[in-house]
Amino acid sequence: MKDVHIGKHIHTVFISKGLTVTEFAKRINKSRENIYHVFNRKSIDTDLLLKISEILEFDFFTLYISNSHDKKEIEVLKNEIQLLKEINVLLKQKIIIVE
Repeated sequence: MKDVHIGKHIHTVFISKGLTVTEFAKRINKSRENIYHVFNRKSIDTDLLLKISEILEFDFFTLYISNSHDKKEIEVLKNEIQLLKEINVLLKQKIIIVE
């Protein structure tokens, strides 16, 4: 498995989002002090990582994929999902117009 210091990655994405520690702590239901511990952790519970991924809008789980081909395939699939969501919205709009 790939060696990942997840806390450092979380901190980097957190900084890029411009959130305050207090706001981030509230969103993941943790104390401010706990947030600083998260930034220093080499590993993290998957439920907490999922919540952090949702709040920061970044899939931290992909950091554990060691094969670059897999990362590319995941990115392609994410793009396809986004495209399908957009098509779905357009189709729903068309149904409303037709009715």
